[in-house]
Amino acid sequence: MKIRIMNSVAVATLFAGLSACGGGGGSSAPNLGGDGGSPPPPPPPQGVSVSAIGVVTGFGSVFVNGVKYEVEDGTIIAIEGEDDVTGDDSVLGVGMKVAVNGTEEGGVRKAERIEFDEDLKGPATNIVPDAADPTTGTFEVVGQIVTVDSNTLFDSDIGNNDGIGGIDIRDLDPINLAGGEPMVVEVSGYPTETGLLATRVDRDDLLVSNLGQAGVDGDEIEVKGFVDAVATDGSTITVNGAVFLVNSATFFDPGLAADADLVGVFVEIKADIDGTGDYVARRVEKEDGVTAGGASGSFEIEGVLQSVDTLSDPQQVIINGITLDVSDASQLVGRVGQRVEVYGDFDANGVLVISNVKIEVENSVEIEDRVVAVDTEAGTITTRLGIDVVPTGASRVRDNVGLNGDNLTVPEFLSRVAIGDFVEARGVPTEAGSVEWTRVERDAEDEQQCSLRGPVDADSIADPEFSILGVSVDTTGLPDGSFEDENDLAIGRVAFFEGLSAGKVVEAESDEAGLGCTTGRLSTSSDGEVSYEPEDGLVGTGGAGNGGGTGGTPTVEIQGPVRNLDAVANTFTIVGQTISVTPDTLIDSSLVEAARGVELGDQDFRFGDLPETLDQLISDGDLLGVDTDGQGNAVKIEDV
Repeated sequence: MKIRIMNSVAVATLFAGLSACGGGGGSSAPNLGGDGGSPPPPPPPQGVSVSAIGVVTGFGSVFVNGVKYEVEDGTIIAIEGEDDVTGDDSVLGVGMKVAVNGTEEGGVRKAERIEFDEDLKGPATNIVPDAADPTTGTFEVVGQIVTVDSNTLFDSDIGNNDGIGGIDIRDLDPINLAGGEPMVVEVSGYPTETGLLATRVDRDDLLVSNLGQAGVDGDEIEVKGFVDAVATDGSTITVNGAVFLVNSATFFDPGLAADADLVGVFVEIKADIDGTGDYVARRVEKEDGVTAGGASGSFEIEGVLQSVDTLSDPQQVIINGITLDVSDASQLVGRVGQRVEVYGDFDANGVLVISNVKIEVENSVEIEDRVVAVDTEAGTITTRLGIDVVPTGASRVRDNVGLNGDNLTVPEFLSRVAIGDFVEARGVPTEAGSVEWTRVERDAEDEQQCSLRGPVDADSIADPEFSILGVSVDTTGLPDGSFEDENDLAIGRVAFFEGLSAGKVVEAESDEAGLGCTTGRLSTSSDGEVSYEPEDGLVGTGGAGNGGGTGGTPTVEIQGPVRNLDAVANTFTIVGQTISVTPDTLIDSSLVEAARGVELGDQDFRFGDLPETLDQLISDGDLLGVDTDGQGNAVKIEDV
């Protein structure tokens, strides 16, 4: 689908558009007082205005994109199709994509309003688990391809229908459901070219046979997306390949109509299903998420980048179907289709001045293991391998064993974890050598095997061993057929170790009995395996406030192993991106010290002032952190 830039409006106060789309109920209506007169003016806001669009990652108040927003008695929480509630965040769940606005004062953010509206609703069909990781994959809802990745959360109401531990995409398959009838689901996530990247999947109480009945409210199928086409006679609207019939009863938001001007607009369509299986549009709503007038303060958004236009004035980007006017979009050029986080502040004209950009990628660290210790005061879970898992507000914690397991604070989650429990944790390595845990779950697994995935430690490779996160992996006795490449093809011991280098992402599994799962050591056996995994790397923000660049220049930080080093052109690739080293690139002292064998103190060196060539400073396989200017030029390079 070709995405068009929508007509620009001054980016402004968030969520008015969402409120107009039916989110919440009557409890948010103003109190006119006993005399029926005008409502009193609202109290002046305290602190600086802040707003964000992103995913709920935790509770203890509400964390959105890993940032804490205090929920107070007056905080309005609006769920589409339900009455608004105040001060009660229990109606939210981890993985929901929400819009939040509030204030920040003294580093404390207070939520004034949080809104949730599912992005897709209908029967789940064509379930296709991924061959390498069957807990992920794709399925379809109303012709939209829903992608399930390692961050997607499935609500416990979906049920463990296939009898395999945990709830995942396989539990949606009608073959595992009573009567073989598809399950009606509600999906929250990020719009993509073909549908949606799911962050959360919930089960709807409706049966397929009762879905989309004419004249019944609340049972409609729902689709959000860009309009591909409108029939010349206005009889149909096509969104992401799904065709909706339009008739005289179809309601359009003010300013919308079934004509050529609708093409390229991001909309939500609610529809019935007629007797022939066709979709009949009941309501067509514009889903910008922003409206005109007076935006101010800080703004954050996480989602899939769908378009970048650096030629318009002001420049524009589209994220989650939301068109944003920005002062400088250059750092997002070449990122279309990737999941991003954008941070900035609105200027006096409602134009977003970007300060930080974070490019999201999959987790490169994963552990599945039994618990040997829980320290609720320190907030740590220790596994048999000696790995300390430390969930935070940025971690999507979930208890798949007990009730109400996806609306927990970190302390509540830790209080449920006991010695002997099976936990699965995923995350990304940090520059400090620790792990930022993005997802931590307690599962009802009866297996004893442990597994560990992550970048291979430097100076740890000596057949038959290597280490990940300081845990030695011993492959003694592992047969040749259990050494695999990125495509799960057997390559044998010799080829595996010949291709092994620091920073390569590898997954290791112990014997099925778990006898090889001990502190600091994972021993494989005839029923274990080791395999290369697709490189993930870590991409994060440069630094708070100014994006980490010099002089306040926004930068994008990339972390990963060096590949394709070219000391003549002064280029290399990292996480699939080509990086150019310029004379002005700053080189961290640790790299210069390693090249010279002397201590130089804590300072940065301009590459153009150094006598060393690039291949004397870094090598293929080195794990580096690189600040870039968003156009492939290195601002700073340092060792990780």
